[in-house]
Amino acid sequence: LFASLEFAVARFAPKVLVVVGHSGDEVVNAALQQLSGAKMPSKSMRHVLDQVVPSCMKAVSDADNDSASDETTAGRQLQVEQTATELNALYTIEQLLVHSPVIRDAAKNRGLELHAAVLNSTTGQVDFVGQHPLVAELLARD
Repeated sequence: LFASLEFAVARFAPKVLVVVGHSGDEVVNAALQQLSGAKMPSKSMRHVLDQVVPSCMKAVSDADNDSASDETTAGRQLQVEQTATELNALYTIEQLLVHSPVIRDAAKNRGLELHAAVLNSTTGQVDFVGQHPLVAELLARD
């Protein structure tokens, strides 16, 4: 994944890179099911889920700590899925900035902005989440 993005950033010098998650993401849902005690998936699927679980754990924790307790179980689940998808897009941005010298350099020295967004798989609408809230701190690391 990084190699294709790094090539595009190095070759075309874009000013914006958008990391897009989508509603109803099967990987996010599988990771949420794992947190609820679902049967362990295959080894290859576990590797994929391991990348998403931190975002799902944070989404569940945020929902548990939310003071708006008048929400239905189904409403809570939809909110957890939406939050997990948004957090996963932001986590992907974090991984790009931390582990890709090409993308990090472009963001730090050439004005590249990385934004997260979520595609609604039903309507086609894209909701922009924005930049990673800690982008300055991530770029300040050496």
